[in-house]
Amino acid sequence: MKKYFRIIFAIPVALFAIIQFFQPEKNRGEITQNHLFEQTALPEGVQTILKNACLDCHSNQTTYLWYHQIAPVSWMINSHIADGKAELNLSEWGNWEPLDQMGALDKMADEIKSGEMPLNAYVLMHPKAKLTEEQKEQFHAWSEKLSEELLLKMINE
Repeated sequence: MKKYFRIIFAIPVALFAIIQFFQPEKNRGEITQNHLFEQTALPEGVQTILKNACLDCHSNQTTYLWYHQIAPVSWMINSHIADGKAELNLSEWGNWEPLDQMGALDKMADEIKSGEMPLNAYVLMHPKAKLTEEQKEQFHAWSEKLSEELLLKMINE
């Protein structure tokens, strides 16, 4: 009976060890000239908001924590990053038309203000990502200002 329990215990442990060899590719690109940070002068507070609450999933630069290296968590994180980048990739900001940028700003501001973003699961593991009402208002004001600048730029061209 003891041998049976050892086998029952050993199989999941062995499977857990084996799956560690199957890690997804990491999201560790360089900041290029198309990145939002290179395309737009950002107030320090907005840049901090983006770094703490957005860029891990919505850019080509993810900061990985120790538990991101453990499968199957690494697979789940990779899936979240792929979904986030498919929705909005701030590393590609410079490739977008001004109307697309304005739409993205509007959507970002709405989702931040409503609390949809950052995701609760992300905030749970990344306490810096929890945005105060002041930060939400700061982001909203900045996004409106940038949208106005983009609109004026389009009109003047």
